[in-house]
Amino acid sequence: MKISLRKIVEILQHNTLTLVGTIMVIIIIFLGAAAPLICPYDPNLMDIPSRLQAPSAAHFFGTDEMGRDVFTRVIYGARISITVGLSIVIIAAAIGCFFGSVSGYAGGKIDQIIMAITDMVLSFPSMVLALALTAALGPGLFNTMLAVCIVRIPLYVRLMRGQVLVLKEMQYVRAAKTFGAKPVSIVMHHIVPNCLTPLLVQMTLGIGDAILIASSMSFIGLGAQPPTPEWGAMISTARIYAIDQWWYAAFPGLFILITVMGFNLLGDGIRDILDPRSKG
Repeated sequence: MKISLRKIVEILQHNTLTLVGTIMVIIIIFLGAAAPLICPYDPNLMDIPSRLQAPSAAHFFGTDEMGRDVFTRVIYGARISITVGLSIVIIAAAIGCFFGSVSGYAGGKIDQIIMAITDMVLSFPSMVLALALTAALGPGLFNTMLAVCIVRIPLYVRLMRGQVLVLKEMQYVRAAKTFGAKPVSIVMHHIVPNCLTPLLVQMTLGIGDAILIASSMSFIGLGAQPPTPEWGAMISTARIYAIDQWWYAAFPGLFILITVMGFNLLGDGIRDILDPRSKG
């Protein structure tokens, strides 16, 4: 679907929340990418005499219990969280789209088997299933990413299957079959490109959700392990000092809020831009 730059600009001009979300995401991605240039300290450099200092000119967000600069660790945490969110969404979407396309186009027993497995996974609360999988695989950021990825795959399977069921009955798909096009070619060239709009929207919204779940895992000790500067892990340690040293937990929590909100608002904006029925 061809989208003009003018259409995008009009959406941003008339939708303040989309513009705000876009700016949030751009800032977070920039901070994560430029962390070595922006941050004045090593994220794991300990300075015990400077432990638990309040925000100041030397330490913008204060210091933690090891004297590490909280600002530096929060900025490096942006790099980790964005990487985690993007990795989970891209892998889950790729696998989900493959099985969703096969299920929707093939039908029959193949469709029944794939959807039975999908419904079984979706029958569990996503957070509970992610907790169980992470506990079984063992604590660690990679295992957390794997567990969350498994939990998110069924969402893309159902989304893609629904789109394929509709599109495979369209006239241009029937015409391709008549001229002898192979099923793989039909799916790749005629069906998948027309499923990109809902897929991109779901992926954008899914990034924020994946970051939130991964941070929750780290908070309870199953995700990133010390001394990794991950937001959820930082808040987990900071909760002990939350009453007197408020900055320790406040700034990582604020960045989680900004990042998740930014991707959610951006997802809504992408839907408006790609949806031909959008009124801007």
